[in-house]
Amino acid sequence: MKVAIPLALASMTAAAAALASSSPRSDEPAQAQAPRTCIPLDQVVARRTAGASAVEFDVVGGITYRNELASPCAGIERLGSSAAIAVTTGAETGMLCAGDRVKIFDPVEAKATGLRAAPYCQLGKFTVVNAPGANR
Repeated sequence: MKVAIPLALASMTAAAAALASSSPRSDEPAQAQAPRTCIPLDQVVARRTAGASAVEFDVVGGITYRNELASPCAGIERLGSSAAIAVTTGAETGMLCAGDRVKIFDPVEAKATGLRAAPYCQLGKFTVVNAPGANR
């Protein structure tokens, strides 16, 4: 009987090790990997365009969220890295969510002509681009 317990324990340990090695490891929390509907607006520390149909938001803690815009937004590709992004909805709730609108514009042009000409762009869902400790 004394031999059966260590043998059973050894096979359970081996099975657990095999299961752990077969499942993919990730240092990102599960909630950070799934698309999110909203992010906290007061934790956004930087924003920028990311191609012709997306914007990225850096938040406190080093996480970057990419937002694929819900529909095309005129002029983003022309603005490139010089673009500024102003949040026009969401400030009331403290959350930036899918369906909220932002204005994407050139700050120099806006200073000369105002923000009226800048298009409104509707946000889609947020996905994590990078997170601290994530394997890239």
